[in-house]
Amino acid sequence: MSCIGRSVEDVQKLIHHAKLTEDELMPLTQTLEFGKEFGEDSSKTLLMEVESSLLENLKRGDKLILRGDPDAGAVLCTRDKTFEVREAETSNSMVLLPMISLPGSMEAKGDRLLFHHEVQAIHHTYLEVRTCKPRLQKLHQMLNERPFCGNENQDENMEGERYSLDDLLNCVQCSEEELERALHDIEAYHLYGFWQILDFDYRFKVVSDILNLIESKSWPLDSVPRVETIRTLSEFEPRPVVSQCFEYYLKPIGRVTDDGDDLYTLHDDKVCRLCAEILLKPAGKFNLREFLTIWQQSVPEGLTTNLSQLEGLALVDRSCTPEIISHFPVTNLTEDVQDRFIYLFETREKWTLDEIRPYIEDLASNKTPVSAILTKYARASTKDGIKYYTGRHTK
Repeated sequence: MSCIGRSVEDVQKLIHHAKLTEDELMPLTQTLEFGKEFGEDSSKTLLMEVESSLLENLKRGDKLILRGDPDAGAVLCTRDKTFEVREAETSNSMVLLPMISLPGSMEAKGDRLLFHHEVQAIHHTYLEVRTCKPRLQKLHQMLNERPFCGNENQDENMEGERYSLDDLLNCVQCSEEELERALHDIEAYHLYGFWQILDFDYRFKVVSDILNLIESKSWPLDSVPRVETIRTLSEFEPRPVVSQCFEYYLKPIGRVTDDGDDLYTLHDDKVCRLCAEILLKPAGKFNLREFLTIWQQSVPEGLTTNLSQLEGLALVDRSCTPEIISHFPVTNLTEDVQDRFIYLFETREKWTLDEIRPYIEDLASNKTPVSAILTKYARASTKDGIKYYTGRHTK
C-alpha cells in the first residue's frame, strides 16, 4: 500500500533528523492523515475501557448487555456480574484508527515499509465500568404488581402484569445469574411460564397446609416425605405452588423412605419467621413479652423461636415501658443509600450496630463493607460502653 504525501525516503530523513538509527525502530512506519470522512464516526462509536475479565468474556464470544430505562443510569451485564457504566473525560486525545498495526504483530527486521491510515475520529470521552451490586428494586415492584392468590382468584382481567424471565431481564438491572438468585431469595414462584410471588396470606395458607399435614400424619419434623406431601396437597392447591413452597420451607436430609421417597426437614428459622410476620404485619406495635409468648405458641411443637430469626423484619424498642416490637421489613426500604439512611434515622434516632446492620447489609459489598458505609453516612458515639450510630446531621 503506498503512502499519500510521504515516501520511505522522507521517513528515513525524519529518522536521521531525530538522531535515531533504523535499527532502533521497527521496520514498519504508519502515517496518519485526516480524511474527508473525519468526524462522521464520532457520534456512532463509543469507546469503553474494560477490565481483563470482561475482555476475556468478549474474546470467548460471550454477550455483554447494556440494561437501563431512559430515566436510569445504565449497567453492563455479563452472565453472572453487573457493572455500573459511567462516562469519563480525558484531556488526552484518543484517535480512532481502523486496521492499525501493533508492535506485537510486526516483524522485527526487514526493509522499511510504509502504510497510510486515515483518522476516523478523535474522542475525549469514554465509558468506564465498575463492578456494582445488582439493582433489584424494579424486580420487587414488578412482582408486587400481581401476586398469585390461588387458581380460583386468577383472572386474565386482573390488574397488574405477569412477567416471564425474559421480561424481567429486559427491565431489571442485573445479570441473569444474579436475577435467578434474587428470585430464589425473595421466594418467587415459576407458575405457568411467569414468575410471581405469592400473596402473603396465601403463602401462609400453603405453608400451614404443609404443617397441618405433617401433624395429621404424625411425621417427625425432620423426616417429611416429599413426594407424598406434594401429591396429597396438590388435590387442593396447584402442584407448582405446592412443590416450590415445599422446597422453600424444607430441605433434604439425604435419606429416603422404604418406598424411595426423599425425606426433608423443616427450615426452622424460615417457618418461625413466617409465623412471626403473620402476627406482626397487622398489629402495628406489639407488647414484646406478649408477642414472644404468642409467637412460640404459634409454631409447630419442637421448633424454638428467638429474636435473631427476625433480623431485617422487625424492630424491638427497649427504651419504652413495656418494651415493644413492630413490623419493619428491609424489603420496603429504598436502594438509594442516602435516602435509606435518612429514613432509618427518622424512624429511630440512634442504632446499635446489631440493630442497623440487617437494614444496610444488602448495600454492602467486598469493596464497601458495612463498616465503611456507616463511616460515610452515620456518626458514631459511645454511651455506657455501647457504641451507637446517629445521623450525620443530627443535633
